Amino acid sequence: MEKHIDRIIAKTVITLISIYLAAPIVATIMYSFAKSWVNTILPDGWTFEWYLQLITNSDFLSALARSIILGFVTTIIAMCCFLPVVFYANVYDESIKAKLRFITVLPFTIPGIVLVTGLVRVYANLPVPQMLVLLLAISLLSLPVTYQALDNAFIAHDFRAMFEQALILGDLPIKAFVKVVIPNIRVGMFIAMLLTFTNAFGEYVLTNIILGGNYETLKIYMYRLMQSNGQASSVLTTVYFFFLAIISIIMIAIMKRQGSKKAEEVEDTKKL
Repeated sequence: MEKHIDRIIAKTVITLISIYLAAPIVATIMYSFAKSWVNTILPDGWTFEWYLQLITNSDFLSALARSIILGFVTTIIAMCCFLPVVFYANVYDESIKAKLRFITVLPFTIPGIVLVTGLVRVYANLPVPQMLVLLLAISLLSLPVTYQALDNAFIAHDFRAMFEQALILGDLPIKAFVKVVIPNIRVGMFIAMLLTFTNAFGEYVLTNIILGGNYETLKIYMYRLMQSNGQASSVLTTVYFFFLAIISIIMIAIMKRQGSKKAEEVEDTKKL
């Protein structure tokens, strides 16, 4: 009887929390499709007019293109910088992994506004493009998620033995890395790239302070739209929400697929 009551209480609490979290999302989505919603419980009607206005707006398309470019370039920089480091730590010298874990915590401990203020003061009088400063700063802030995703991929196999065997067979280090290591960590790389891209795509503080209005990304455009048109901002928020939801679903599907493969490998090993 007590277990049954505890189960009912747990389900009630979870249901209330779910409603609390889902209500603003549902209301925003409904408002984005509403013709008019003033002093009524439900909208007066439904329309796609706001979405059509958004996707035909040149400012929105330009901001979207800038955000995609920023996310794509940041992802490339992050992978080129962090992948060799994680590879070295797992194959050559595992003793530095403790130091790397400490470094990956720093972006969480340093507020973004403090970091960007320091970057602006340091590079203000130096001949360094502000765009390069922004790209490197966002790459650094994405270090925790990028490192963790890549490190988890390297833990799955004995890459030291695999890499050494490839070298013994005559492959050059770079060729062995491309032929042996990358194919076995491609899932972890893909997840790291998705997380890094999402982090850069939604960056606001660094972009707004370092570049300001000179490079209006989707988040900056969204904030400007919220101050002028609530209906259009709801549409943009809905689009942004579904974009992140799709990325999350892709990552969850990949992780489930990878988990099922590992389970099958364990079962095959037990049978042997």
